[in-house]
Amino acid sequence: MCGLAGTTTVEDRDRVSVALRALAHRGPDGEGCWFDPAGAVTLGVRRLITTDPGEVANQPLISPDGRFVFAFNGYIAGHRRRILSLREKGSVVESDSDAALVLAVLGNALRDGGDPAKALADLSGQYAFALWDCALRQLWLGRDPVGVKPLYFSEYGSGNVVFASEIAALRCIVPAMPDRDVFPHYLAHLFVPAPATGLTDIRQLRPGELICWQDGKIDSRMIRPAVCHRAAGDNTVADLRRAIRQSVADAMDADRNVGMLLSGGMDSGAIAAMACDVARERGQKPPPGFVMQFDNPEMDETPRARQLAKHLGMELHIVAAPDRPEEILAHLNDGLRAFGSPFGNPSVVLMQALGSAVSRHVPICLAGDGGDELFGGYPRYRAAVMFGAWQSVPDFIRRKMAGNIARLLPRGGARFVRGGQGDAQRAFQYWNDRCGLAELGARLVVPEDLPDGDLCDRMMAFDRLVTLPGNQLAMSDRCGMAYGLEYRVPLLGHEVMVIAGRVAAQGHLRGGAKSLLRAAIAPMMPDGYLSAAKVGFNPPLSDWLAKLGGLLWGREARIIEMLFADLPIMDRTRQDYWRRATRHGAQDMALGLWALLVWRIWQTHLATDRRAEIMRAKGSVDGSMKAVGQEVVQEKTVPEAAM
Repeated sequence: MCGLAGTTTVEDRDRVSVALRALAHRGPDGEGCWFDPAGAVTLGVRRLITTDPGEVANQPLISPDGRFVFAFNGYIAGHRRRILSLREKGSVVESDSDAALVLAVLGNALRDGGDPAKALADLSGQYAFALWDCALRQLWLGRDPVGVKPLYFSEYGSGNVVFASEIAALRCIVPAMPDRDVFPHYLAHLFVPAPATGLTDIRQLRPGELICWQDGKIDSRMIRPAVCHRAAGDNTVADLRRAIRQSVADAMDADRNVGMLLSGGMDSGAIAAMACDVARERGQKPPPGFVMQFDNPEMDETPRARQLAKHLGMELHIVAAPDRPEEILAHLNDGLRAFGSPFGNPSVVLMQALGSAVSRHVPICLAGDGGDELFGGYPRYRAAVMFGAWQSVPDFIRRKMAGNIARLLPRGGARFVRGGQGDAQRAFQYWNDRCGLAELGARLVVPEDLPDGDLCDRMMAFDRLVTLPGNQLAMSDRCGMAYGLEYRVPLLGHEVMVIAGRVAAQGHLRGGAKSLLRAAIAPMMPDGYLSAAKVGFNPPLSDWLAKLGGLLWGREARIIEMLFADLPIMDRTRQDYWRRATRHGAQDMALGLWALLVWRIWQTHLATDRRAEIMRAKGSVDGSMKAVGQEVVQEKTVPEAAM
């Protein structure tokens, strides 16, 4: 993996070098920069070496004919097989790296006058890139269709473009102002959906977006992999098992050591079992596993991770979950700095702690991201399947029963009843809205091209297209790359996704959640592993909220004042919300208040102007960036601004 930065104007050439220093954590193994001798374009790369450590693979790459210059961040599944195939057909691919493969694919398409989006549609992997065509004076920027790798850009001046892998690096080149219009969308999603970022002059490429800049104008198109038309056959389970194994094998094809995130769940279990099988076939040791341990046994998945690791013969590393307020705040600040935009999923704290620990052992780690979205793992999908039956109950009876039923049910059941009071559109909005504060007007961003289907199909599609890239994949990328750690996600390999798509949403839930995935991996799991309840990767949010509120603002009255400042909620209601969230375990309420706390901290980060960002980047040259940044944010900036 790498960090990218570049510009189309000569005036910002030196600032690109500063931006690259701000991306040093994404690419600790080297830096390269290319300046267009015939114009103003600059492409820069910070490189994390995962394949082909030779100098010929150093970036930016230049095509053999000198026409194309290429900066790449990512990995392509089966890249060695594809390189061999291209060479057999006469293409010159000068190294064995993923970047060299994609450069050859794009170069062949553009030389032949073809559409590079169609050429990329055949590749499975995670990537973002910049390609400069010296002949046509075109700059191409692209992002993988699943949305694993990030890429941000800004149009400014007289039609110029600047881009970078992270917002903080981009702000080393161009100024940006906060976009307060994203607040209701942030509340609903707990992140800012693409293409918005929370900054008015910076946008992110959407998953699968490919843009072309030429003469000050931008054209946008989408990379669209083959669509699966459902025709599930008798061999679907075997096909899925084979596809996951191949995807895992491809993800393990690296010139560096590979590790594995473990939990008590089905997704990481599937990948771990396949990874150990592949390793033994190659004559290698099973990859080491990493699991996070909580003090509360009801939240701790370490026992199940130990069970699986023993069954598979894996070495297991246990990482303690952060617990002290100062430690939680430090990881939260690091996460927000990595995002550069508001991000309200509290698991970012856990992922920061994991990234720091795992990176001390391996530079590449496999993770189970995407399993819930592909195979029907979330309880709200089951709620969507039940929705039709609930709707068959006469309306007046539903209204009469709803309040009493909701009070008796646990969190998920209560949300189901309340969400099911209206039509399918209301249920869709309610069950996908992460904010527990109705007064704040949270609003989902729903793609216009969301596929048709029943409620469950639409909810799963929404999660794949919007929530997965904006939430879990973004979190894995930022929290891993903050420490030079590359997460790879085999369950999101193209063939795995195609096979999962053969089955309608309700089919994945027949016989329980993830029925297809369960059947595919059952022979490889220890006895009882798949029948145990999944705990989930969630922190003790009520406790964290109380701890951070006290650390930042002190007394309860001051905490409530700061959290709800300028918001249309009455004082008595504010107190009730805070106490329900921190003392009575109201998880939806706690999540909403956590989102407000993060929003306040993010606003404080925005008070730091671009000069300070450049100073932080310069500090990274001698290794002081992280230490200085943490000291300022933890001990001074946030509490002082909060007071």
